Order: sequence, then C-alpha cells, then structure tokens
Amino acid sequence: MHIPGNSSRHTINFIGVHVDVLNMQGLYKKVIEFAQDNKPRKVMYVNAHCMVISRNDEEYRNILNAADLVYADGMSLVWGAKLSGHYLPGRSTAADFMPMFCKLFAREGLRLYLLGAELGVAETAGSKLKQKSPALEIVGTHHGYFNQEEDERIIAEINKSRPHILLVGMGVPYQEKWIHAHYGSIDVPVIWGVGALFDFLSGKLARGPQLLLNHGFEWLCRLFVEPRRLGKRYLVGNLLFMAYVFQWKLFRPRSKARK
Repeated sequence: MHIPGNSSRHTINFIGVHVDVLNMQGLYKKVIEFAQDNKPRKVMYVNAHCMVISRNDEEYRNILNAADLVYADGMSLVWGAKLSGHYLPGRSTAADFMPMFCKLFAREGLRLYLLGAELGVAETAGSKLKQKSPALEIVGTHHGYFNQEEDERIIAEINKSRPHILLVGMGVPYQEKWIHAHYGSIDVPVIWGVGALFDFLSGKLARGPQLLLNHGFEWLCRLFVEPRRLGKRYLVGNLLFMAYVFQWKLFRPRSKARK
C-alpha cells in the first residue's frame, strides 16, 4: 500500500492499522534516516495486544495510522497477517534489537534520552546499555510517573538535552497518546514508543528462555511471571485477536503490500 506523501513507505492495512513491511535491518535503516533529519518523526510498534486495543479505541488507531513508522512486534502479527492474506517478513522486538542498535547508534554519533517506567528503571536501563556500548551517549533519563502539570518542564529538559532519539516507555496506548499530544513541542528527530523496554533492559522483568522467545511464546513467559496483571490481556486478548484476524480475512479483500 502506498501512503500519500511518503513514496518510500511500504505497508499493509492489517485490521485497520497500517503496518510497515520491513525486517529488523529495514527498521534500523529507517530510524537512522529519521535521526539524521531535522523533522520530528513518530515511530511506534504493534502486537496482538495493540491490535485488540486499536479495534476498540479509535483515537489510538488514528494515532497509529498518523505515525511515520509502525513495525510488527511479535510473531502473532506475522502469523495473523499471513492468515489474512498479507505478508510481514518477521517480528522486531525492541528488547532483542535495542542493545545491538545502540552500538550502531554510538557509531553514528546519535544521542538518546530515555523517558518512562518507574523511578530509577530508565536510569538503570541506560547504564546497562552504556556497559555494552561505552561510546553511546545517553543525554538524560526520567521516570514515566508524572502528571500533566509536569509535561512542559520535562519536555523542556528533553529539548535542552538535544537527543536524536527519544525512547518513550509508558505502555500502550498511553505512550502513543502522550507522544501525539506533545509531538509539536518535542524537538527531537525520532520519538519512539517502546513499551516495557526499560523494565526488560534493567532486569526488573525477566523475558524467559530465548528458545521460547524465538518461536513466538514471549506472551506465555510474561503470563507466567505476571499472571494477575497479564492474565486477561493474553488469555482473553489473544482469542479476541484471532477473532479479529478471521473477521478481517472474511470481510476484507486480500491485498498484497506494494509501493
């Protein structure tokens, strides 16, 4: 599908959301391209949980469709797209690729700011990224538990730090709505929603065995770690997602992504 105003963007319309058809290498190239431009760009992800929310939250769905890049985070998106007659080359999960990306960001001289999670978590995540990539420049961190009265001060602090990439980890759909609401005030080339990334990088949350992660069962690992908080999301949400996939397959014509 061609997105007006962006001749190089390659997407599919999956359950009402425009998802970019690109692999991890393609994602990195687009982020670098955005970071080296002066125009602020919004980068967001979708997984099964996001798609379920977007189905019932028009504001969130519209925000996703107004983003400059939306990538598939999770094998459920890849499988669901295939079942509905679309193609996605694979999943790109930030907890997997971000340490590697940061080494490349350091090589490019790109500066990062980490915003989100509980007090001290983003700072710890930043420290661990620095341990793996000593040349990486993290110009600031701030927790994600602040009220609207603090928005202006925090955005001013971010702008003063002059990062190339702002990682926003506040959870779906709040982080996307916060990015959208303050997009005009944030003077950063890449504004990127990253969910629970800082919790994983800091070690606050465990992800599970890599074998299960590689085969699309990260949701099962997370459910085992946090059954009370995530039970409804995964046990009910995954069923809803599959229902939406089959509904989309039956009532929407098949189409291949194109430029």
